[in-house]
Parts: sequence; C-alpha cells; structure tokens
Amino acid sequence: MSTAARREREKEKRRNDIIDVAERLFFSRGYDNVTMEDIARETELARGTLYLYFKNKDDIYIAIAIRGLKILNGLFREGYMKGNTGIEKIKLMLLAVYDFYRKYPGYYTTIGNMQSRGFNKEDYPEMEEVESIHGDSFRMVLDAFNMGIKKGTVRSDVDPAKAAFILTASMQSVLNTSPADELVEYAVDMMLRSIEDTK
Repeated sequence: MSTAARREREKEKRRNDIIDVAERLFFSRGYDNVTMEDIARETELARGTLYLYFKNKDDIYIAIAIRGLKILNGLFREGYMKGNTGIEKIKLMLLAVYDFYRKYPGYYTTIGNMQSRGFNKEDYPEMEEVESIHGDSFRMVLDAFNMGIKKGTVRSDVDPAKAAFILTASMQSVLNTSPADELVEYAVDMMLRSIEDTK
C-alpha cells in the first residue's frame, strides 16, 4: 500500500472515530448539549484537529444523519424487494419507517432535527448526499405506487408523488405523537385503505 493510500485510510478512520464519539454524545445528551470541546475531549484530540475533519458541529451532525439515512434506505429497499404487489411494497416501506424508529431512535431523532434546521448545499456540500439518499428512497416509493396503479392494487386516480409525501408525513406524525404498536398498525391500515383499489 502506498504512503498516500495509507494516509487516506488513516484519515478516514479518524473521521469515523470522531463521528462515532459525536454520535454517542448527541444520542445521550441531545444536540444542543454537546460542544466541539466535548467531542474533542472524548476523542482525545485537540479541538483544532477536529476542524481538520469537520468545519463545525453541524457538519458532524449531518454526517451522523447520513449514516441513519443509509440504514433507513436499506430498510426501504428490503421492504420494496419483499413486496409482491405495489400495495404490499408501500405497506412494507411504511412499516420500515416504524422499524427504523424502534431500532434506531437516535438516528430517527437526528434526521428529524436535521430537516428542521434547514441546512443548505451552499454551506454544507454533504447535503448533496442527503438529497441523493432521500431521492433514492422516494423513487422506490413512487415505483411501488406506479406498479400498484398499473396492476390494479392502488387506485388509478392517486397521484403517486403527492400520496407518497402524505403517507410519509402521516407516518412520521403518528410516530412523533403516539408510537404504540397497535396505533401504528391501525394507522398503516387506514393509510392503505385510502389508496387501495378495491374494485
């Protein structure tokens, strides 16, 4: 391995180590209660060294959100692949959001907070990757809707893009207010009934 390649690998490892520590701190204390000084202390790095890898705390937060989005995207893909019909795929992707919420609450919170902070690509180029992952997940949902319309499991008068947005927002709202299993199952059933072709 060349010296340059080894240095690059070491740099990537240190970057991931910083993210690991920051993730643990953010998940346990909350974003507002963690400083760059806290992260530097926990990583045993000089504060100035942190700035060689991340320009500020928000930059690290976005990196953590990207980790979470990749996991969620994988769960979406799993649901998409398992479903045999459009409506089944939509159901499994909605349940994937719930699965993500239960298994990865820190990432779920981070993603929600990141979206509410309004980060933009001009200040944070990493948002390009965030948009790319979101786009991939959204395309799977649209494909499921289009398949359902084509095969007759989803009503033909449903607008896939609008419906996908509404169902996703509805699922998040349920999870943010009362994420009991029974209520989530009931909510998913209601959502599916609103788009299902019963003819």
